[in-house]
Amino acid sequence: MQPRRTLGFTQLVALAFFCVSGGAYGFEDAVGAAGPMIALLAIMIVPWLWSFPTALMTAELSTAMPEDGGYVIWVERAFGRFWGFQEGWWSWLCSFADNALYPVMFVDYLTYLRGDMTPSERWLIGVALITATTWLNIRGASLVGTSLVVFGALVLAPFAAMVILGAPQIEPASWIAGGGKGDWALLLSIVLWNTSGWDNAGTCAGEVENPSKTYPAAMAAAVVLVTIAYLLPVAVGVGVDQNWEQWEEGYFPKVAAAIGGDWLGAWLMVGGLISAAGLLSALLLTSSRVPYAMAERGMLPAPLKKLHRRHATPWVSILVNAAGVAALIPFSFQELVQVNMFLYAAALILEFAALVWLRIKAPGMARPYRIPFGIKGVIALSVPPVLLCALSIALADEATTWVSLAGMIIGLVLYPWFRATSEARPASPLVS
Repeated sequence: MQPRRTLGFTQLVALAFFCVSGGAYGFEDAVGAAGPMIALLAIMIVPWLWSFPTALMTAELSTAMPEDGGYVIWVERAFGRFWGFQEGWWSWLCSFADNALYPVMFVDYLTYLRGDMTPSERWLIGVALITATTWLNIRGASLVGTSLVVFGALVLAPFAAMVILGAPQIEPASWIAGGGKGDWALLLSIVLWNTSGWDNAGTCAGEVENPSKTYPAAMAAAVVLVTIAYLLPVAVGVGVDQNWEQWEEGYFPKVAAAIGGDWLGAWLMVGGLISAAGLLSALLLTSSRVPYAMAERGMLPAPLKKLHRRHATPWVSILVNAAGVAALIPFSFQELVQVNMFLYAAALILEFAALVWLRIKAPGMARPYRIPFGIKGVIALSVPPVLLCALSIALADEATTWVSLAGMIIGLVLYPWFRATSEARPASPLVS
């Protein structure tokens, strides 16, 4: 039995939107870190240096290798089983920190209605959200994709209302103002995190209808949608609310309340709850395909590749990922973001290396979508995101660096044991 191809264009756009953004929620810390001018410039510049190249890489490699597992398969095909395992391991660890952000965000937005909660209340509410999205994921990718289309409309609606009502209240001079706390490491982590995740959409390539045509069109549409979803709310928000140092995760409902009243703040808060649920559901879908694909290739224990008899979903991998996410709920939003970005940056560097190497070593590989301008175009496209990844790693604080390196070292230690104890599926890497 194989996963079923049930994700169409609209569902893939919604999936990519929630893998990357889910609305402007979570971008508030960028304004608090560096002020409005830098935050707005980041929204306008970073997509061209970071989002667009990663989306094009995902389109090319997903159409060339339309299987579940995405970047694990890309790196294994380019550099062999060892590096395919490390790519999957880093990405899997990253996914736990990344996915845990959304129950945390969900609870943070819920405090706008309920007020402060005890740690046990926060954990129980987060686990309830994880349980609901886990059930949805086990039921199938098509159901998740359809629900994300609905969630996307519900998330964007209050932001649209805020933009329309707030536009007459803007003070344009605010757009070129400085301010913030001057926390450049946090700024970079937040901006890159809010615009990362495009490659996650490639992990479910085996479940996308007509991937050769669907991926390029869906990735292009999602880049435009994500950029607009950030730019307009932030531009209006900083033009109305000038307490920039107070901007932090969960601040948008306060901005909306100042613009349109308590009803708009509450609506935006409800949108935040829906966004967190959508983000968790989307990323639980994509991240669970990583251990599934690794188990399929003999890199992880065989039970992780089990498919549900009725829904053909990797239910064991979904449950394992959900349990790991639940364990990380007590950590803070900022701690999770920085560990997530360190591991993600390392994995993304390896993905772009695979993109370039495959062009050199396998020029004849079937590529229904191909990044233009040959190998020079691929290299030029890869340089900006790789440099941003290196900068993100260099600016990580000491605690983030040690935690992340410890996780990567564990992967080096575990690889020989998993290779010896797992039943390897024949692979076709270009190098051994």
